[in-house]
Amino acid sequence: MESLDTEVRARKTLGTVEYVESSGFTQGVLPTKKDVVQNMLYLLQPKRAGQAQRSKEDAAQLLAEHLQEHWLVCNLHTIATQNIKKLILKMYEEFTRLYQTRKQRQNQAFTERADKFNESSEKLFDVFCTDAQMRNKLEEYSGIKMTSIEWKFLEDQRSERKMYYEDFTDKQELKMMERRQKIQCLEHFRKLAKEEKEGNKAKEMKYKSDEQSDEGTSVDESYLAEEENGGAPAFSLRGRRKRRCTATPASAAMPLECQHIRMSIRRVRPGFYETVEKVKNC
Repeated sequence: MESLDTEVRARKTLGTVEYVESSGFTQGVLPTKKDVVQNMLYLLQPKRAGQAQRSKEDAAQLLAEHLQEHWLVCNLHTIATQNIKKLILKMYEEFTRLYQTRKQRQNQAFTERADKFNESSEKLFDVFCTDAQMRNKLEEYSGIKMTSIEWKFLEDQRSERKMYYEDFTDKQELKMMERRQKIQCLEHFRKLAKEEKEGNKAKEMKYKSDEQSDEGTSVDESYLAEEENGGAPAFSLRGRRKRRCTATPASAAMPLECQHIRMSIRRVRPGFYETVEKVKNC
């Protein structure tokens, strides 16, 4: 995002705290809730959008992607982009309601809500992926695992916020961003992990279903006899299910008037063709 040093910045004051539009996040630390609000102020300025003012939805989408990139550079996996977007919109809507409250309605209850919001604004805007299974898949796909130092950094950012991620500006950042460009988006990994998880569940359910349907079934010589009589192959699951459900003998399936010609529904007795040839030659 471009620098705002030479431009007049948009400012909004809530209670005793001033929120000034910002075009990015401080390097080496994770963004606070106040940082997110100030970036929304920047993105919603008409002169920042280029042609026309952005909608809150579009601004939140851009900010969610930027926020996700920032966490990734610190080697921390986040929740899905759409979930980050929802959190941004929810918090910004609360800020807007408080800021737009008329002075006549700014009573004691309003002051308490504004103070509470301002106090929480200094805390981490936490979008860390707490789902261990999903996080392991993301680490597996990206080829980067969180170390003990990064866990300590995350805990520090959630509390005292004294640590600084030193590798943020070195070559490791460039390597991680190149890898990010190759994979395009962590959402692709998240989708793969979700599909794999659902696929494993489906396979497990199918296996259990087949196991229950095959219970009490054994292979014997009658399978071969049924196959010869036009039934399903002895080794097929469909054939075993069909045999369990069918109690009619194979001979009963053949009409009496056809039994002297056919051995089964699909096989004609060899003598039939010899008789036909003799008749033709008469």
